[in-house]
Amino acid sequence: MERLAGRYDLDSEVARGRGRTLWHGHDIVLDRSVGVLLLDPGHPHADEVRRAAQRAAAVEHPGLLRVIDTAEDDGRVFVVTRWLAGSPLSEQLAVAPLEASDARNVVGAVADALAAAATEGVHHLVLDPRDVLITDHGVVVVGIGVRAALEGVPDDEDAEHVDAWRIGALLYASLTAKWPGYACAGLPGAPVVGGRVARPRQVRAGVPDDLDDLAWRALNPDVPEPLDSPAAIAAALVPVNEPEGGEPQNADMPRNIWRWLGLILVLVLFSLGAVLVAWQFWQSSERPDGPAGASAGPSPSSSPPTDPNGESGPLPIRRAAVFDPAGDGTENDADSALAIDGDPTTEWKTVTYASRDLGGLKPGVGLQLAIGNQSVSGVELQLVGRGSDLQVWVARPRTDPRGAPPKTPDPADPLVGYRKLASVRGASDLVSLRFSPAVTTNRVLIWFTALPPAGDGYRGGVADVTVLS
Repeated sequence: MERLAGRYDLDSEVARGRGRTLWHGHDIVLDRSVGVLLLDPGHPHADEVRRAAQRAAAVEHPGLLRVIDTAEDDGRVFVVTRWLAGSPLSEQLAVAPLEASDARNVVGAVADALAAAATEGVHHLVLDPRDVLITDHGVVVVGIGVRAALEGVPDDEDAEHVDAWRIGALLYASLTAKWPGYACAGLPGAPVVGGRVARPRQVRAGVPDDLDDLAWRALNPDVPEPLDSPAAIAAALVPVNEPEGGEPQNADMPRNIWRWLGLILVLVLFSLGAVLVAWQFWQSSERPDGPAGASAGPSPSSSPPTDPNGESGPLPIRRAAVFDPAGDGTENDADSALAIDGDPTTEWKTVTYASRDLGGLKPGVGLQLAIGNQSVSGVELQLVGRGSDLQVWVARPRTDPRGAPPKTPDPADPLVGYRKLASVRGASDLVSLRFSPAVTTNRVLIWFTALPPAGDGYRGGVADVTVLS
């Protein structure tokens, strides 16, 4: 049995991923079970993980998995946390969505926890249903700060907005058992209607108006009164009972008491399948969402299948070209065909920028796909890196009164003549999007507005793309 730092015995290996292992361990000093994330020597994000763990350890909140220690042993960085019993929210959502009251309780508890972390400058950034653990004592969010560092996702000035979007997505998933925009955590992607993800009540009947509105305001920062921070979402999810002409009932009780009472029903749902877990977020190599589209399938609101087996089929892509009207035409144009050669080991990449927002030099850069005049119902992407913000646009037809794209795009407004179908923030390396209804176009544009970190700056790109009929 190996012992780290003279204190932590590694009892049994729980999971193994690229460059790391997760162990059930024992703290011999305090005689308690712990979870130990152990990075291989030379892990590319070891320093970032250790710094993130140190910041996370300073946050005290019952809704966050507590980091106990982080250190280095024989050239290997490790992170020690509590060892908890429970079930991840993803397991329940794989069976069915939550009832509205349970969704309010669970997501409200998550928002409270991330709001508390935000006051200490700590953010999650990559939250999904695998990071929400239902235990005997309530809801616990795992991976705060550390998982983003492990995956190379930067913490920047937009971090609170990213966490707010992720909490809104968690509420959406809890109400519909679909992830907004693309497949994630074993859940299918929600349908896209009119360039935006369909509202929760369009996906599942009976979603209360207030929760539908909360999810919509968290996912769409351009709507009136957006919810753009975890604290704002937490406040909006607190039910307030006001008697006639008086103060809210039980105003002297802790604000979360009603949430915890509501969790009793949720815990019953999980009790039969509860297992000891050391946070689902460590369990796989880079936590991929699975092969693009593997868990998504055609959604109930997607356009009708076009082949005899009932599946959407890939469309031939005639050519790929870099779309860089506001740039200088040096975005590795010669490599654009590598994104459509069917080989995910080859890729088109942008040049390297000094900051995530393309160095503040231009609004975006993209890859334009010529497909002839075809009906498009979806796009599947294997991206370069994790953490891109991207949008999918299609060219309007010449008959559209709003006008087709000009032959020479205007650098000041490069997307004239295009229609936006979907957008993703902080994307995984595998993205699967479905559009409803299908759109007829001759060009599809993958438009990057923010890029993931690379070793020497920020760089994104496409390793493989499939356009679906």
